[in-house]
Amino acid sequence: MITGHNTDVEYAGRVYHVQTEDKGDSNPIIETLVYSRGAILDSRRHSYADAIKNGPDEKTVLRLMEQQHRRMVREVRNGRYDPEGPKPFGYNIISNRRLDEVVLEWLVADSGGEGLRIDFDDEEAFFEGSKRTVALSIRSVSDSSPVPGATVWVRLFDPRTTPTKLFQGSTDGEGNVVAPIAIPDLGGSQGALVFHVKHGDRAAELTRPILPSV
Repeated sequence: MITGHNTDVEYAGRVYHVQTEDKGDSNPIIETLVYSRGAILDSRRHSYADAIKNGPDEKTVLRLMEQQHRRMVREVRNGRYDPEGPKPFGYNIISNRRLDEVVLEWLVADSGGEGLRIDFDDEEAFFEGSKRTVALSIRSVSDSSPVPGATVWVRLFDPRTTPTKLFQGSTDGEGNVVAPIAIPDLGGSQGALVFHVKHGDRAAELTRPILPSV
């Protein structure tokens, strides 16, 4: 049995606890539970029997646990379990906290995805009304090896309109891609950039807030 993940997520003034654990080789199930105020709101169970049919594989089980845990945490952050329904887009991105606190939270969150990891080669603060050339490195979660030929998208989420694709490209032989993006003036709205990468059946996604221009 592998040690699991436990994360507390605050949404709309309510704290949700996400817990993921491995049931062990004799019962090869990864289970994630979402709790709030002492009640179980949801459960997710995934069998990894096929992944260990040739023998125990701790790295694979760890990767599957991380993927499932991140998905459930993301669902909580998106308001899936809010009794009043999900809030408008942009909720929880900017609040009454200092901007540096908001940026730090987003930097440490969602650092990987479903088998892939997105690394930034430069600062990760993005401001409205600016142009940036963003250098990205795509790596495998299991061994940090570069992933050539992965498709990368950058999308703008503006609550005033539908999502807009700002960039699409592919990683080179070293798993790198350079994305020139132009971030429009959002007129005070709270938007975000979403970086998405896919390679075969593996994927990853990162969301970064768009901060007011200084």
